[in-house]
Amino acid sequence: MAFPSDKWRHTSRQRLVSGLAFDHLFTFQTLARAGSFRAAAAELALTQPAVSQRIRHLERLLGCTLLERRQGARSELTTAGREFLAFAEEVLTRTDLFHERLERMKDLPENSTLTVVSDSDHIKHLLVEAVMAMKETAPSVRVVIKHEPSRQACTQALSEGRADLGICRYPAPSEFPALGTIEERMYLYARPEDPIHTLPRIDRIAHLAHADFATFADGMRSRELVERWAEKVGAALHVVLESRGLEAMRTYVTRGLALAVLPEFCVREDLRAGLLQVVAAPGLPLLRGAVILAPPNRAVAQAARVFLGMLPAKVESSLSPSPRAAAPVPA
Repeated sequence: MAFPSDKWRHTSRQRLVSGLAFDHLFTFQTLARAGSFRAAAAELALTQPAVSQRIRHLERLLGCTLLERRQGARSELTTAGREFLAFAEEVLTRTDLFHERLERMKDLPENSTLTVVSDSDHIKHLLVEAVMAMKETAPSVRVVIKHEPSRQACTQALSEGRADLGICRYPAPSEFPALGTIEERMYLYARPEDPIHTLPRIDRIAHLAHADFATFADGMRSRELVERWAEKVGAALHVVLESRGLEAMRTYVTRGLALAVLPEFCVREDLRAGLLQVVAAPGLPLLRGAVILAPPNRAVAQAARVFLGMLPAKVESSLSPSPRAAAPVPA
């Protein structure tokens, strides 16, 4: 970043840039939180005079008092001290983010390609956000997403070396290393004005027998999961749409054409916009899961490790610095 020469050469600014260290920021942040020099010294594993010396250095450097020192009582921040604390916390937070991103970028080959295959609706609702985060964190890596028609097609691409990662529905094939899992909670959704919301909870299951219902296509594991739920709670579903994609089901619900049990990640924007509302019903939410697979007999590439950290998933700790949600129950 370029600075105007007259501003950059300003004496007080030069003194601040040359005299301020991250240790000073961290010490002041710790002191402000701990409330006393003694407590801060114990937390920082320093002597109390060492902490005092750092704070005096800061005050000389800034030309103002940062703390109202009270013998035997909690030290209070001055107005300048509160301003400096906000500055210190912002700098340290950005430092942590920079360090995390730098660690992820280490050893990434320039102009490399990462290919991810998926047999589910994760592409629109989860993978797009991960690709955007990857572009920001590791712009030298080109991410290619391929939507395969089945889990078998995904695993074949992994076996033949045409993909670096696969995101597939359960169960996970035993011959492919499982790097992590993605959990999806499924709720019953309806338009806010749908009469089901006005019914007592005990009467909502019976209402489903008279309401149009959108669900997954016959033979899909998610369809089996919904049918097991309906059988368990005694719900008779009047199905008017069977689809292999979430978008058709979501459209039916947002247009008021049907009710549906859908993963929460695909309707977040509709909930925020007030187009949909969760219907509290017995036996919900349902859990379905996906597994993240690696090619057999091949080391996980660094770019793949970085991409794993972008996904809302529980990833093996040896592969990613960012553990996520708990492992899903297989659908």
